[in-house]
Amino acid sequence: MRESNQYTRKKEPELNRQSIIDAATDIGSETDWSQVTFQAIADRIGLSKGGIIHHFRNKEELLDELMSESLAELTNWIERYKKEHPDKEGATAYLDFVLNERKDESYQITMRIVLQAILVNPKYRTEWNKWYNKHIIPPEGEMSAKSLAIYLIADGIWYGENMNSHTYSEKDKKRIMNYVKTL
Repeated sequence: MRESNQYTRKKEPELNRQSIIDAATDIGSETDWSQVTFQAIADRIGLSKGGIIHHFRNKEELLDELMSESLAELTNWIERYKKEHPDKEGATAYLDFVLNERKDESYQITMRIVLQAILVNPKYRTEWNKWYNKHIIPPEGEMSAKSLAIYLIADGIWYGENMNSHTYSEKDKKRIMNYVKTL
């Protein structure tokens, strides 16, 4: 769980706003988004529901902000990975990223919120699809059958891990990458 900053009345509006976002993210990642209520956030960081409403009129506005921040953070991770691994082909780079690169708590929390949002709300699913097509899928042309298979493998792993349905050992990851080399 991320450490929540205490609400500081009127002195630090951006700090207060970020405290609300962090608390909502933590609550959503510990349980699910339906458990994120203004009361639960208020209880976590010690402010009134009115203090939260001052920053976010409703839960959807809060989720809009979380989704926007999460996609910006994911974009930064993906772009940094691409710069650090310019030799990797798109689909293989994506699979390698999914298997190996982002396993810290911040990534896991962020991805759980993103996944919950895209599963429950068509608006966020559309936003995710636009983001995915811009940052993951190659921009133009026909995708080879090999690339398509690798993208599907990576997506399956990403969804499974972020739904907490399974994780992969280092041995499993090596077996997956070795298999992909045979395609």
